[in-house]
Amino acid sequence: VVPIISEAKGGRRQEAGGRRQEAEGRRQKAGGRRQEAGGRRQEAGGRRQKAGGRRQKAGG
Repeated sequence: VVPIISEAKGGRRQEAGGRRQEAEGRRQKAGGRRQEAGGRRQEAGGRRQKAGGRRQKAGG
């Protein structure tokens, strides 16, 4: 019975920590969205480079 109780206590501690991480994540989300927008632009550029690389391979 004792290990079950310790597990339950540990779970509660993790939950409290998880809530803190959630709150931090919400704060970062606003900034993260800005980074995502920039990241999407880079991805689009990366796709163009990939397509160019395929063309070079075919030509070579």
